[in-house]
Amino acid sequence: MGWFGTLLLAKPTTATLPTQPGVREVFGSSFATPGPWGNKLGLYDLGQGWQRVGVAPFCTERLRLSAGVDGLVAATAAPALAAYVSNSDCAQLEGRTATGLSFSLHLPNTNEPCGYEHVEGRPEPVDTHLAVDALRTWAVEAGRTPSTEAITALLTWDDEGFPVMEDAVLGLFAGLGFTPEAEILPVINPDDPAFGDFERVVRMADVRASGEQYMASRGWPLEDDLKATPEDLDYLRFRDLLWSSVYGGGATRDELVAQYEQLTARWKKQ
Repeated sequence: MGWFGTLLLAKPTTATLPTQPGVREVFGSSFATPGPWGNKLGLYDLGQGWQRVGVAPFCTERLRLSAGVDGLVAATAAPALAAYVSNSDCAQLEGRTATGLSFSLHLPNTNEPCGYEHVEGRPEPVDTHLAVDALRTWAVEAGRTPSTEAITALLTWDDEGFPVMEDAVLGLFAGLGFTPEAEILPVINPDDPAFGDFERVVRMADVRASGEQYMASRGWPLEDDLKATPEDLDYLRFRDLLWSSVYGGGATRDELVAQYEQLTARWKKQ
């Protein structure tokens, strides 16, 4: 199975991009963290205040790609670029700058169907020269020196033998003049053994709460035994606190462990 998520490139006003106000609300909270095979989609320092990170929404969170990029530009007064990758097969790019440059692009940039229902509708193919010019202008406004050749090579690649899409997007970032200087490591491990079976419990809570959201959004009734329970909501609140802290700016590990112990003690008594 491929990767679903957004590769986000911006210049945060906070210490890390995941802690930038508004990011989690529109892109999600499941940030890529180190694993046994590294963390190429994780949080990286790109120099001069720029960072990039891979992030996906939990079931109860809703991706708002273009609104998220607009909000980042407004908050940081710097260009922002987001690429939502679908199953490592294709990507929808949204780029904005503070001077008003705005573009949407699908990769591969062809008429061929990709097989995915994009959350905001798939952008139509763009003339290669116009697309390259937009990306170059974006990079120049970001203070970088882009490679026209690298950008053009990616945009003219047909859908036959296209690279793994997240790798292609990272290649595009490099072509725009952004190469990683260093990985920024998490300050909280979301898989810390101190949190016990939290992940298993919260996964089911997330499914129930998202189902309830979906039914309510359509005005459909839902049986009481299918609704999120008070225990579910407590675990989801802990998840929110945990993921607001993974890359700093939230609770400390000791505070999170204490919160988790209170949470489990509360529900063991029920």
